Amino acid sequence: MPVTSLPPAQDTELSLSVERAYRESLVTDRLGALWSLIMAKCFLAQWAIYQFAIPVSGPLYIWSLTLTMAGVASFFYLQAHRVKLYLLPTHFRVNAAVLGGLVVALGFVAYAHFALGSLSAPLAAALAAVLLGSWSLARAALRRAWPPLFGAFLWWGLAATALRAPPDQALLWLGLGLLCAQALPGFAVTAMSARRRV
Repeated sequence: MPVTSLPPAQDTELSLSVERAYRESLVTDRLGALWSLIMAKCFLAQWAIYQFAIPVSGPLYIWSLTLTMAGVASFFYLQAHRVKLYLLPTHFRVNAAVLGGLVVALGFVAYAHFALGSLSAPLAAALAAVLLGSWSLARAALRRAWPPLFGAFLWWGLAATALRAPPDQALLWLGLGLLCAQALPGFAVTAMSARRRV
C-alpha cells in the first residue's frame, strides 16, 4: 500500500513541471490583468486632468508615481510566487512573440504621434485599439477562452468610436478599453483557470 499520494518516481518530475507551469501561467495572467487595470487608471486620470483642467502634473503624479509603485509591487509579487520573467526567454513561445510584436507596433504608433506628429490623436488611439484587439484575439486562440475574444470585439468597436470622436477624448477611449476589454477579460480568464484547477 503506497504511503504517499505522489506519482511513481519517473512521473514525479513531469507532474512537478506541469504544476509549476500552471502556477506561472496563473501568476502572469493575474499580473497582466492588474497591469491593464493600472494602465486604465493612468489613461483615465490623465484624460480627467485635461478635460477638467485639474492643476496636477499628470506625468509626475499619475504616470511616474503609479508605474514606479506598480513595478515594485510586481517585483515582490513575482518573488513571493517564485516566478521569473525573462525579457528574452530561452524557449521561443508564441505568446511572448505576439506580445513583443504588439509592444513594437504600439511603440511605432506612439513615435508617429508624439515625435513625428504624423498621426492625429483619434487615429493613434484607433490604431492602438486595433492592435490591442488583435492581441486579445491571439490570446483567445492560444488560451481557448472566450473572454479575450469578447475583449477583441470590444477593442475594435472602441477603435471605430475613437476614430470619429473629438481629439480630446482619445485618452478616454483607450482607458475604457484597457478597463473593459483588457483588464476584465484578463480577470475572467484567471478565474476560469482557477476554477478548472480546483
